[in-house]
Amino acid sequence: MKKIILVLSIILFYANSFSQNDAAATALLDEIAAKADRYTSLKVDFKMFVENLQTKKRDSYSGSAAYKAGYYKLDIMGQIVHSDGKTNWTYLKDAEEINITDNSENQADMMNPKTILKDYKNKFKIKYISDKFEANRPLVAIDMYPKVIEDKKYSKITLKVDKTKKQIYSARYVGKDGVSYLIEIQKFLENPSIPDTEIKYSNNLYPDAEVIDMR
Repeated sequence: MKKIILVLSIILFYANSFSQNDAAATALLDEIAAKADRYTSLKVDFKMFVENLQTKKRDSYSGSAAYKAGYYKLDIMGQIVHSDGKTNWTYLKDAEEINITDNSENQADMMNPKTILKDYKNKFKIKYISDKFEANRPLVAIDMYPKVIEDKKYSKITLKVDKTKKQIYSARYVGKDGVSYLIEIQKFLENPSIPDTEIKYSNNLYPDAEVIDMR
């Protein structure tokens, strides 16, 4: 009987600890979301790792992104994407071509850190994973599971957040198809001055490119 009581005490203790940790992780995300909501603009340099769990292949790419008042610009893998949140204009450098497509929620989640945190309590279940010093930062790892998963291309997002700076350090999207995407922030500029001509799409940006409307 004493052993049973001991085991139950351990289970209850750890269950309570995990519950407290989950609550603390949610509180931290609340702070980060509130801070992100105050950004008027953002510039980010990052590395993206594409991991194929079946072939064990891992490729890395350097990229940059800029955000301003609902617009974003992404430069990676030979492509420059301009978006207003509804429509994407993707410039293919090698092909000298621009593809116009509708912006999907999956794309918005991955490309815009403000989108990940917007209304996240209603969209995700939050689970605390770990708290440790990594990459010279005090990082908290948090798993986010979509409550509605059918329309998502990923089954889980693992965030690592800097609890001192209240910033996202990395986001790992675990794909349903066995391919995961890890985005690690290299440089994070809050509220920089970004001219509209730098971030918003215009036909003048790529005058020699062929425009293909794929909507």
